[in-house]
Amino acid sequence: MAESKKPLSTHKFLYRSFKKSLVIFLKETGLHGLKFVGDAKLSNWERLFFLCSFVAAFVMTCQLITNIYIKWESTPVIIGISPHATSVLKVPFPAITICNMNQVLRSKVDMYQADSKESAILKLLCNEDSEEFEDDSSPFASNLRNNTLQISEFVAANSQPCEQMLLYCRFSSIQYDCMDLFRAIITDEGLCCVFNFLPPEFLYKTHRSSTRNLTNRLGFVPVKWNPETGYPNVLPEKYYPSAAIGPGISLGFTVVMDAQLNEYYCSSTNGPGFKVFFHNPIEVPSVKEAGLITAIGHETNYRIEVNRGEAVSAIRSISRDRRQCVFRNEQTLLFYEIYTRRNCENECLAMYLYDSCSCLPFDYPKIYENASICLMRDTFCVKQAQRSEMRPNWAKCRKQCLPSCFDLTYMASGFPFPLASRNFKMANPLVGNMSKVYLRDNIAVMNVYYRESVYYGNMKNVYIGLTEFLSNIGGVMGLFMGFSVISLAEIFYFLILKPLTELISWKRSSTQIAEIKHKAFELENKPNIWHTKELYPKGLKM
Repeated sequence: MAESKKPLSTHKFLYRSFKKSLVIFLKETGLHGLKFVGDAKLSNWERLFFLCSFVAAFVMTCQLITNIYIKWESTPVIIGISPHATSVLKVPFPAITICNMNQVLRSKVDMYQADSKESAILKLLCNEDSEEFEDDSSPFASNLRNNTLQISEFVAANSQPCEQMLLYCRFSSIQYDCMDLFRAIITDEGLCCVFNFLPPEFLYKTHRSSTRNLTNRLGFVPVKWNPETGYPNVLPEKYYPSAAIGPGISLGFTVVMDAQLNEYYCSSTNGPGFKVFFHNPIEVPSVKEAGLITAIGHETNYRIEVNRGEAVSAIRSISRDRRQCVFRNEQTLLFYEIYTRRNCENECLAMYLYDSCSCLPFDYPKIYENASICLMRDTFCVKQAQRSEMRPNWAKCRKQCLPSCFDLTYMASGFPFPLASRNFKMANPLVGNMSKVYLRDNIAVMNVYYRESVYYGNMKNVYIGLTEFLSNIGGVMGLFMGFSVISLAEIFYFLILKPLTELISWKRSSTQIAEIKHKAFELENKPNIWHTKELYPKGLKM
């Protein structure tokens, strides 16, 4: 009797099915070279040649795809020029902060004795880098520890007020009382005057509950503006921060300033004059470090160019660390209402100084409601904390201060020329009526204006989006391998779906055959019992 065949195992059946499907796939696929690999009519070396060619193309494709991915991952955002011109009428005219480099008026501080508490503040204002503020074991340091005067109060009481500094103001070809346009502000340069700057109620969280009237004497109402959303849709007839009505000096801003040279006690630089800082209306000015010098006895024209950063909404899906910018609602600050990189960095330094000295200098944001303002006795601590070798302690915080995705800055180019030294008629009657000696020693004229009526911003956009990424990969794979989306369906069908389907069908058929054999065996062993109707279909006759 012939031996019965050994039953086929699942693994062997699956292997045979996969091998058969692979042969069909190699014959039918559109991938370059594989049909020759599966062609049995070709010799072995010919099939090996096409297999090596396919492997080489596959390796090169993987390398190119890796390069595409690295580029997509490392450069998610590209900055280009906005395709649309924007009118300068749609953005605020720059906020202008003007500071006299004279720290205090001589007539107000000459009365203080050399060993008085006020004289210590004068030393700090006039000679900030003095060695006396470095040695905390000197007799001067011992006296300073008992000094409870506030620097900001002393500066506000003894510096030149705005009404004495500003003699003439004209904006958008209309002459104004300077006190209707400017207001006093304490900065790192001392007491200054600022124009077109939003009130504290719109900038600082600590002033939210203020109920004071913010409308000035001319009826100008402050409106909420920020670089991302711009002006509100509905604007009052008169508002600030104001926009210019056009380019050029006549439609810009003009101011005549009096330095009062006979009142100079000490300068923040090596000579007399003014520091001017141009900034957007929501940023606190940093005049000491970034202010431009406006010389006495000269008229200086500042030509302004708008530098605006914008971003498309598509980059919101990219992480902040990759796109390297922050949208307005993505990060909140402790003190400031609106996020900017400078505001964030100011808060970082304020936190570091508070942790070091348990107080905040007067020119830093009050990040904690219960934080006290540093007094003169805290000067040594603040000076030590501000040393350059100590600053790495707060560098980690600054790394979190990314630029805003929407930003507005102003670039100023200054062109000074001397005021008249001889008698002839001049364009400004106020300046023309002054003596030439007083003009030379005290007066500075400043004109601020736009160069062009439109500007082109910088647009942050997705460098390689998902569509471009897939297109680049598809192009490389199609060029080197003839690969397409249908190729994925072929691979899935022939190498996965078809073998599994055949395996399932084979399992079912094996189960059915076993059931049939089992029933046949039962019938063989069952005794024959015939029914009466089967033996006698016509019935039993008695």
